[in-house]
Amino acid sequence: MTTSNSPISKKTGIAAQQSDIVIAPDGSIHISFLWDDLRDLAGLAARESKPAPEWNLPLGHLFLASAEYKSCHLCPKQCGFDRDSSRHPRCGDALLRVSNVGITLGDEPPIRGTRGSGAIMLAGCPLRCPSCHNPEKVADGAVTDAAGFFGICKSLLEEGAHNIQILSPTVHLPSLRILLAELKRTGFPLPIVLKSSGYERVEELRKLDGLVDIYLPDLKFGSCSAWAVRAGVRNYFSEARDSIEEMIRQVGNLALNEEGLASRGVLVRHVEAPLPPAEKKEILTYLDSLRGRAAVFLNSHFVSLE
Repeated sequence: MTTSNSPISKKTGIAAQQSDIVIAPDGSIHISFLWDDLRDLAGLAARESKPAPEWNLPLGHLFLASAEYKSCHLCPKQCGFDRDSSRHPRCGDALLRVSNVGITLGDEPPIRGTRGSGAIMLAGCPLRCPSCHNPEKVADGAVTDAAGFFGICKSLLEEGAHNIQILSPTVHLPSLRILLAELKRTGFPLPIVLKSSGYERVEELRKLDGLVDIYLPDLKFGSCSAWAVRAGVRNYFSEARDSIEEMIRQVGNLALNEEGLASRGVLVRHVEAPLPPAEKKEILTYLDSLRGRAAVFLNSHFVSLE
């Protein structure tokens, strides 16, 4: 499945990456980007209360750093930085930090539906993309413990979200594995969406097998890309392709329920940036090769902040 989609998001609090309409818990609306054809989407967030499960983790404490944070190899850079002892300039420290929470209507129809996706944007990212709309939110966030994270999930569930979408997960994978395992154990009723830059280590993705229902990688650059170099990586395309293949292995092609909402599978997004023709062709050729194995959405609303 290949289509086009305008990137409008409705999230509570603060605008996030590629997101534009944010509706806060008090009903106030914050706008980063807003296209006229989607202006009415903000009115579709009908609330639907649902019961939330009870969680049994020791909720009152912050997560302690694991060995994975002490010598960090979570992303393909495998830099080995000690995030337990100090703060990495891009990826942050060993604590779970949430920079933005809310209901977003900015994703593709199978994700946003009519009531929106419950987005939890985490702070920290190995990349520094020129198109990042909110680098200050990527750079920092509020320290959150297990109780806080589950409270967010419960709130989004009660707000009527179709799913829980975790953005920028890469640097928090050890903590996320604990949290997602508990969500699954307790029968949390919403699908879990993991939305990332696509720049992931396959070895780390394998540890998420069974914990994620829907993967939403944002394929950004081709090989030998000047844009990727500006984002801080040279091996983006090869790593992203391998990551997407692992995602497909875990959850398969995008499956829709009777409402047309994604329940499981992979949706690959590509925002059509002003890349050189050869790089564009390489990306589109790869995306075409995914036909029948993953849903592909092309988005033409690229905006560089430089």
